[in-house]
Amino acid sequence: MARKDGMPVVGVDAMGGDHGPQVVVPGAVAALEQQRDFELALYGDEAAIRQELERLGATGEAIRVVPCHQDIAMGEAPAAAIRSRPDSPIARGMHDQKSGALQAFVSAGSTGAMVAASLLILGRIPSVDRPAIGTLIPTVADHFLLLDAGANVQCTPEHLLRFAEMGDLYCREMMGLARPRVGLLNIGEEAKKGNELTVAAHRLMQEGSFHFIGNVEGNRLLLQEADVVVTDGFTGNMALKLIEGFGRYLQEVARDPHLSEEERGALLPGLRILQKRLDYEAYGGALLLGIAGISIISHGRSSSRAIANAVLVARRQARLDIPRKLQEALAHRP
Repeated sequence: MARKDGMPVVGVDAMGGDHGPQVVVPGAVAALEQQRDFELALYGDEAAIRQELERLGATGEAIRVVPCHQDIAMGEAPAAAIRSRPDSPIARGMHDQKSGALQAFVSAGSTGAMVAASLLILGRIPSVDRPAIGTLIPTVADHFLLLDAGANVQCTPEHLLRFAEMGDLYCREMMGLARPRVGLLNIGEEAKKGNELTVAAHRLMQEGSFHFIGNVEGNRLLLQEADVVVTDGFTGNMALKLIEGFGRYLQEVARDPHLSEEERGALLPGLRILQKRLDYEAYGGALLLGIAGISIISHGRSSSRAIANAVLVARRQARLDIPRKLQEALAHRP
């Protein structure tokens, strides 16, 4: 599965997620149909994968099946599972990426296993102590990148500074922003607001080589005041889950049996607009920044559309060689 004619190979965990090959394989194939400048390697149960490929009529040298005979359950201890199940899709995919047979790997399986495999097998970029999960969050205008969305529950100010530097480069390279606005999630706009972590991080970021706009409060997150918002993984994951839950809250409000037909009719158009704006499937999955490779972590409930978009993000990161650019950009940072 080495690169052919300069085309990257994107590996996909066909068994990951709530629905397995029946959803993952069509999504991965759809991505390949949209962009023909990469190859696809599908990891998992060979018979189940080939059955889906046959149903889709998907053939050709650009699609390969990598048989795996083990799997990692969602509740398993991640690091132990990676070591004890080397023939699982996640472990095999990461080892193949380490060897150069792949340039990226996508999974809707265990987030913990993806993070553990990325760290244990691919390793960190030099000068990155803590890789961070980055998630694109829709806003009133476009979207922003939230770092960290859950990889690091406890952080130092230096970790947050590195997250900001990685987010700045990612937005410049992947999103085409000439001067991304980087903000720090906090409880107030003033530099001295917050706890010891955020006060010290604010001080460091003011001296950073990126466009730091200061603190961003939670009630301003979705107003597109920043292109990158930095926080620790504990706070970031809670913010992410709150935003995700808001869409479900609106759906439940629309089902309220006490609403009159007039009230329901007035609510539905706005609800459709909000659902379109808060469409997380458009971004496919979260990315793990700071590792010596490309790992895209999709939600377990991902649809085929979400998988397709995750694969396209992985393909674009590979073609732009984001890990190398991150390593070069951070090489001379203290």
